[in-house]
Amino acid sequence: MKKNNIKVLYLFSGIRTDIYKGKINEDYPDTPFYGMNHLKKFGIDAEYKDIRDILKSNRVIKRLPFVWKHILLTKFIRDYDIVVGSSLLYNIVFKKIFRLKTKFVLLNISLNNTLYRNKKNIFKYKFIKYLIKQLNTIICLSHFQMDDLINNHHIPKNKLYFIPLGVDNKFWSRVDFLENKYILSVGRDNGRDYKTLFEAAKKLPHEEFRVVCAERNIKNLRIPDNVKVLLNLKIKSLKKIYESAKILLIITHSDKYSGGSDCSGQTVLLDAMSSRLPVIVSDKKYLDDYAKNGQEVLKVNFYDAADLVDKIEFLLNNRDKRLFLANNAREKVERCFTTEVMARNLARIFKSI
Repeated sequence: MKKNNIKVLYLFSGIRTDIYKGKINEDYPDTPFYGMNHLKKFGIDAEYKDIRDILKSNRVIKRLPFVWKHILLTKFIRDYDIVVGSSLLYNIVFKKIFRLKTKFVLLNISLNNTLYRNKKNIFKYKFIKYLIKQLNTIICLSHFQMDDLINNHHIPKNKLYFIPLGVDNKFWSRVDFLENKYILSVGRDNGRDYKTLFEAAKKLPHEEFRVVCAERNIKNLRIPDNVKVLLNLKIKSLKKIYESAKILLIITHSDKYSGGSDCSGQTVLLDAMSSRLPVIVSDKKYLDDYAKNGQEVLKVNFYDAADLVDKIEFLLNNRDKRLFLANNAREKVERCFTTEVMARNLARIFKSI
């Protein structure tokens, strides 16, 4: 008798059903589904749930705290072999209470920073570590995360797996950037450092910059005259901005900064690499798993506007280098960092647990 496929549930605290409408790979990318769309090819039946599957009222959903949005989703877990999500610590509390046999797989977006932010609060830190113990597996998106969890927080190595993030290389298609006008920066994560970027823009008054971010990212910052800020763009509008860029900047705080996600800029990095854009990126440790300095990207020092100006001018004056970086980046995405590759890697782990 043929064995049934493994049943996997993805839990999302955000509302995927509202944000992603239309045809996948054309109207929106499948990147934020973390390989889910491709798992069927590898013998895994996967689907997702978000708060819209429980509550229909927008008014109630908007008022409901983030924690409760995730806790309410616990009702679906029992019917699946494996549950996957980035906020499962809110659900794992109920594993013993409801005697759930479902395996819990945490997708590590910000676990490291969560542990650091709470390390001085001994009770809370120990409670988080207790919850981590109940998880079956933690998927890390960089070896830097893994090493930090093992060496600084003493998380058992056998719980941890490294899987590279995947990007929708069909949606984020090749950009012909050589004749484009703007220097672009994109990112809403709290780990972004737009202060340094604006300082660099002031030193390049003849260049035009576009910044796509959230209002909180630029609060109390003075925006130079040659920078246009675009807030909370929808995905198709964002794609058009990518198609008009000549260089993409990902300027972040250092690895010691505990705000935002562990690998700030990671998704935008892969979007840009897939789009065949030349990228200048702050030298975060997660980059070691994704791109080499001078091969697929140019790295820049943290909080160093002068270094950023030098890197921008170097690329603008070096057509061949821009093409070299952009072509290498696109090729590497196609080989190593698609959502299908991520699904293949995840399927292997799901089957093993």
